Amino acid sequence: MKSTSKSTKKAAAAVSPEFVDPFSSLVLDSVERVAGLQKKTLDIGAEQTGEWIGAWKKAFSYFPLTPSAFLFDVAVQAAQTAVETQKSAIDLVVEQSKAAPGIAKARAEANSKIADGVATIQKSVERSLEAQKTILEFAGEQNRAAFETAKKLGAAAGPAAVIVDTFQRGAHAAIEAQKSFLNIASQPFATAKS
Repeated sequence: MKSTSKSTKKAAAAVSPEFVDPFSSLVLDSVERVAGLQKKTLDIGAEQTGEWIGAWKKAFSYFPLTPSAFLFDVAVQAAQTAVETQKSAIDLVVEQSKAAPGIAKARAEANSKIADGVATIQKSVERSLEAQKTILEFAGEQNRAAFETAKKLGAAAGPAAVIVDTFQRGAHAAIEAQKSFLNIASQPFATAKS
């Protein structure tokens, strides 16, 4: 069975901040229209509530034991307050909707800058690793030349030759180990490119 990747890292880096522009005005217009419709609906509901409460107030006035008119006035006021609160919430949603495209664009620009910075750092590290490898190559050549010179100057035989050979093998092993370490250290960058 084929494994499919669900990562969006590559897709997110490829999206340009201008992608949002053509759609944002359409979405904002739609949000404002729906908000206007909701506000009109709330106004109609508040008007009907006021009319119903007024009708009940008038109907109860014909009974000898009628509730206080104050209770009906409080009910009307409560309905109006609820409607105004709902309208304020709708206005807040419209304001947030207007701010969202700007935030998305700023975030896309910031992500783009971060990606550029990461690429620059990655190149810098790769160059540093290559420079260190070059230095190690040079050090290895210098060590070989120094040990060959030491052997020619009199340490060609006997215990001195063994000591020079041991130092040469130790220096060569240390340089090769350092090269191997640098190769391993550069692998995460090589896999990040692919």
